[in-house]
Amino acid sequence: MAEKGSILLAVSLAFILFTGPVNGDITVHSGDRIQKAIDSAAPGEIILVSSGSYNESLVVDKSLVLRGIDTGGGQPQVQSDEGPAIILLAKGVTIEGFAIKSQSSRRESAGILIQSNDNLIIDNLVHGCGNAGVVLSHAINNTILSNLIEGNGNEGMYLKNSSRNRLEGNRIRDNRYGLRLEDSHTNEIVGNLLQNNQFEAMYLQASHSNLIEGNLAEDNEVGLVMEKSRSNVVARNDIQGNEKGISLTSQESSIAVSTKGKGVFISYNATPSGAITPSNNTIYLNNLSNEANAYDDGLNRWDDGLIGNNYSDFNDPEEGCRGRTICATSYSIPGGPSIDEHPQASPIREPGLVSGRGGAFMQLSGTSFLPGGEMRLNYTTPAGIDAWLGLQSIALDEENLAQDLYLGENISGDILLTAPYMEGSFKLVMHDSNATAVISLPFNVSSPQISASPSSVLTCEKITVSFQGARGGEKDWIGMYRSESSNALSSQSLARRESGAVTFTAEEAGSYVFKLFATGESIPLASSNAVEVKADSGHKMVAEPSQVAAGGTVTVTYWGAAPASVIGMYGLTSPDKFDSGKRSTGGKSCGSMVWQLPSKPGQYDFRLFGDDVNRPILAYSNVVTVA
Repeated sequence: MAEKGSILLAVSLAFILFTGPVNGDITVHSGDRIQKAIDSAAPGEIILVSSGSYNESLVVDKSLVLRGIDTGGGQPQVQSDEGPAIILLAKGVTIEGFAIKSQSSRRESAGILIQSNDNLIIDNLVHGCGNAGVVLSHAINNTILSNLIEGNGNEGMYLKNSSRNRLEGNRIRDNRYGLRLEDSHTNEIVGNLLQNNQFEAMYLQASHSNLIEGNLAEDNEVGLVMEKSRSNVVARNDIQGNEKGISLTSQESSIAVSTKGKGVFISYNATPSGAITPSNNTIYLNNLSNEANAYDDGLNRWDDGLIGNNYSDFNDPEEGCRGRTICATSYSIPGGPSIDEHPQASPIREPGLVSGRGGAFMQLSGTSFLPGGEMRLNYTTPAGIDAWLGLQSIALDEENLAQDLYLGENISGDILLTAPYMEGSFKLVMHDSNATAVISLPFNVSSPQISASPSSVLTCEKITVSFQGARGGEKDWIGMYRSESSNALSSQSLARRESGAVTFTAEEAGSYVFKLFATGESIPLASSNAVEVKADSGHKMVAEPSQVAAGGTVTVTYWGAAPASVIGMYGLTSPDKFDSGKRSTGGKSCGSMVWQLPSKPGQYDFRLFGDDVNRPILAYSNVVTVA
């Protein structure tokens, strides 16, 4: 076999020597020089770089594809001690699948320095650079897609005098600054994760007409700063967990500088509103949940004419927002005259359902499932993101429990899933190809249980039915049955609860059981123990609670009523004929009814009569005090 390989190699070399370069792939092995392959390649060729460490600074001055191949040692690592690790001077270059690092902290250094147009940077790790991770300088129409850019000394990504570039699906984290644009226009910043950067996640300086959409900026000092920048659109971003959310500064009359930690926050003192020139930035459909959500010392649009933003400090009635989806009142942006005319109210949270950026959506058929049971999932994947579905255990430190399922991009559908066979708390995670979560949906797996206590009661005494492992459906319920019957005598809705307790009473003696049902199901999930209900031949009444506020309510339970009985409410010393209200028992021998007490403080009681004509007294309740 070795001899055959030698012959093939000799033939290949002879072919190259006699015919010149071929239009095939060039392979660089560990120990070879990538720059040598670049220099010898013809425009349009593909260079495949094997796993290994390549300590060199690459200059790409022709249209090539450089693709890192994991041959068993991970992504090939391109590292430079001085200057950028990779410089792009030609247009139409693709850099894919590398781990890239520049040790130099000089301002002109970077992991990747792009000084040309129409390039594609995809699926790379750019990390630990002394200065910036990726720099675009006077660069046009480049695509920076699905890269991990982390732990760099200054910016994760920096655009200077660069336009019409698309930055999409990148994870930019743990840098000094996340993303910075300076004098850069008409770029698209879409669907990126900017997390744990020391200062600003996104910082635009004198940059105009950019689109910032569908990004997640969390746990940075500031989510987004725009300084002297005009006509940008900021939409559908989640900016949360930062010290500051969105800050727009525009006035040039004088400069005020404040520092926090090692960061510098520059704000221009606002001139009177009549002298402010509109910057025409449009900010809408963003979710802002930060220590300080918004600041604007200029004049910008914080809604699109129909809908504005969701502010965590102004999205419910206690904070002044009244309305189901849009607040009935506008929200004044701190710092200047800008107003959000249509701020969003808090979303109505529905168990078993979640939505997120880019239109991402998931809804389960319940919130709790049987071990190994069926789970029906309705989903929509976000626009612009290739989405996958993963299953994780919450208790096991979010460990993946199954192989991820590919869902696609901007697709809706239904999936029949199988719940884990072990009980516990889990979540479905919709994530992108970099394993960055878009949305997640928690659920529980448990075996339903139901019990009733006490095991023996008198008619109309409370029976407490405790349950766990309900499905969490909108119409889950528990019914009360005679032990020998399949017909429900009464029922209680569980209001989407998976566990808890409800109360029942039985007006007639006998043996009763209680059954737990899921929404739309006719077969019970679980049945309780039997409760024996005994007849009470005596007469009595109980009013609970025994002390209420003025105008408060009590529940009056009675036993031993006659067919024509009535109940009256009285001041404690009032004669029987001077009631403060009376009601018929409806012919029931026992039961409960709710009464509203007078607003006048004092002591009151309730009296059970055999009829409303002669009013023979059958029972008195305890005293109720109105404080």
